Amino acid sequence: MERQIRKQKTFLTMAFGGPANYSGEGLRSAHSRAREQGMGEKHFDAVVGHLRETLQELEVASGLIGRVEAICDSVRADVLGR
Repeated sequence: MERQIRKQKTFLTMAFGGPANYSGEGLRSAHSRAREQGMGEKHFDAVVGHLRETLQELEVASGLIGRVEAICDSVRADVLGR
Protein backbone atom coordinates (compact mmCIF):
# COMPACT_ATOMS: atom_id res chain seq x y z
CA MET A 1 0.00 0.00 0.00
CA GLU A 2 2.87 2.39 0.73
CA ARG A 3 4.10 1.97 -2.84
CA GLN A 4 0.63 2.75 -4.21
CA ILE A 5 0.32 5.83 -2.00
CA ARG A 6 3.72 7.08 -3.16
CA LYS A 7 2.72 6.63 -6.82
CA GLN A 8 -0.57 8.45 -6.34
CA LYS A 9 1.14 11.34 -4.54
CA THR A 10 3.67 11.63 -7.37
CA PHE A 11 0.92 11.60 -10.00
CA LEU A 12 -1.18 14.23 -8.24
CA THR A 13 1.87 16.43 -7.66
CA MET A 14 2.72 16.36 -11.36
CA ALA A 15 -0.92 16.75 -12.43
CA PHE A 16 -1.19 19.99 -10.45
CA GLY A 17 1.98 21.47 -11.87
CA GLY A 18 4.47 20.34 -9.24
CA PRO A 19 7.80 18.72 -9.97
CA ALA A 20 7.74 15.77 -12.36
CA ASN A 21 9.68 13.27 -10.27
CA TYR A 22 8.17 10.12 -11.75
CA SER A 23 10.47 8.12 -13.99
CA GLY A 24 8.60 4.83 -14.25
CA GLU A 25 6.31 3.34 -16.87
CA GLY A 26 3.59 5.30 -18.63
CA LEU A 27 0.05 4.96 -17.35
CA ARG A 28 -1.03 2.61 -20.14
CA SER A 29 1.71 0.05 -19.55
CA ALA A 30 1.77 0.53 -15.77
CA HIS A 31 -1.88 -0.54 -15.57
CA SER A 32 -1.75 -3.38 -18.12
CA ARG A 33 -1.56 -6.11 -15.49
CA ALA A 34 -4.53 -4.68 -13.60
CA ARG A 35 -6.52 -4.58 -16.85
CA GLU A 36 -5.63 -8.22 -17.53
CA GLN A 37 -6.98 -9.02 -14.06
CA GLY A 38 -10.30 -7.36 -14.88
CA MET A 39 -9.86 -3.71 -13.94
CA GLY A 40 -12.38 -1.57 -15.76
CA GLU A 41 -14.61 1.49 -15.62
CA LYS A 42 -16.23 0.64 -12.29
CA HIS A 43 -12.82 0.30 -10.63
CA PHE A 44 -11.56 3.57 -12.09
CA ASP A 45 -14.78 5.29 -10.97
CA ALA A 46 -14.39 3.83 -7.48
CA VAL A 47 -10.86 5.25 -7.13
CA VAL A 48 -12.02 8.68 -8.31
CA GLY A 49 -14.96 8.45 -5.92
CA HIS A 50 -12.72 7.64 -2.95
CA LEU A 51 -10.47 10.54 -3.89
CA ARG A 52 -13.47 12.88 -4.13
CA GLU A 53 -14.80 11.75 -0.73
CA THR A 54 -11.39 12.22 0.88
CA LEU A 55 -11.08 15.73 -0.51
CA GLN A 56 -14.60 16.54 0.69
CA GLU A 57 -13.74 15.28 4.18
CA LEU A 58 -10.69 17.55 4.11
CA GLU A 59 -13.03 20.43 3.17
CA VAL A 60 -11.29 21.14 -0.12
CA ALA A 61 -13.22 23.67 -2.20
CA SER A 62 -15.64 22.06 -4.64
CA GLY A 63 -14.02 23.86 -7.58
CA LEU A 64 -10.68 22.26 -6.78
CA ILE A 65 -12.33 18.87 -6.41
CA GLY A 66 -13.81 19.36 -9.86
CA ARG A 67 -10.33 20.07 -11.21
CA VAL A 68 -9.01 16.89 -9.61
CA GLU A 69 -11.81 14.88 -11.20
CA ALA A 70 -11.11 16.47 -14.59
CA ILE A 71 -7.44 15.53 -14.30
CA CYS A 72 -8.39 11.96 -13.43
CA ASP A 73 -10.75 11.81 -16.40
CA SER A 74 -7.98 13.10 -18.67
CA VAL A 75 -5.97 9.91 -18.03
CA ARG A 76 -8.92 7.48 -18.01
CA ALA A 77 -8.26 6.21 -21.55
CA ASP A 78 -4.60 5.48 -20.83
CA VAL A 79 -5.29 3.75 -17.51
CA LEU A 80 -8.03 1.64 -19.12
CA GLY A 81 -5.96 0.92 -22.23
CA ARG A 82 -8.13 2.60 -24.85
